[in-house]
Amino acid sequence: MLGIYLFCIYVAVLSVLAGSSPRSPEKWWVEIVTEWPRCTYYFGPFDTDKEASSNIPGYVEDLESEGAKRLSIRIKRCQPSELTICDSEFSEGIAA
Repeated sequence: MLGIYLFCIYVAVLSVLAGSSPRSPEKWWVEIVTEWPRCTYYFGPFDTDKEASSNIPGYVEDLESEGAKRLSIRIKRCQPSELTICDSEFSEGIAA
């Protein structure tokens, strides 16, 4: 009886371990912070930093055509919770 009990525990542990997959690595994102409007934009995800880098000119062109002034550009591994984050003062100005 003890053998059956231990076998059931063994099977349960194996099924839990088999069902959990290792955390997938974070993807690459382009982060562009603009001076005006004061926003942070995330573009991605990309599989490699080179792929992310090759797409930067198009993102910058789009933002500049909308009148944005660029502050900084970074390529980083992350998982942003929001793709566009703007300063609350700027957001309130739009809503008014």
